[in-house]
Amino acid sequence: MVYLRPHSERQEKLHRIIKKLQEYRHMSLKSIADKLNALGIKTHRGKSFSSGSIYSIIKRKKERDKWIERIRNKKFSIKILNFDLS
Repeated sequence: MVYLRPHSERQEKLHRIIKKLQEYRHMSLKSIADKLNALGIKTHRGKSFSSGSIYSIIKRKKERDKWIERIRNKKFSIKILNFDLS
C-alpha cells in the first residue's frame, strides 16, 4: 500500500480558497488563477497560477480523497490459511 503524506496546512488553505471561489462565486479556473496572482499568492514552486495549475490542484485533491476513502479506510477481512509453526 502506498503511503500518502497528509496535505500541508498551506495546501489545505489553498484548496479551501479555490473551492470557495469556484462554488460560491462561480468563478472560472482562469478567474481563480488571476485572483490568486493578484493577491500575490504563488504556487509551491514560487510561480504564478494558471488555469491548468488550478485544475491540477482540484483534480489531485479529488483523486487523493477518493483513494483514501476506497483504499486506506477499507476494512480487510483477516484470513490465514495453511499456517504451520513446525
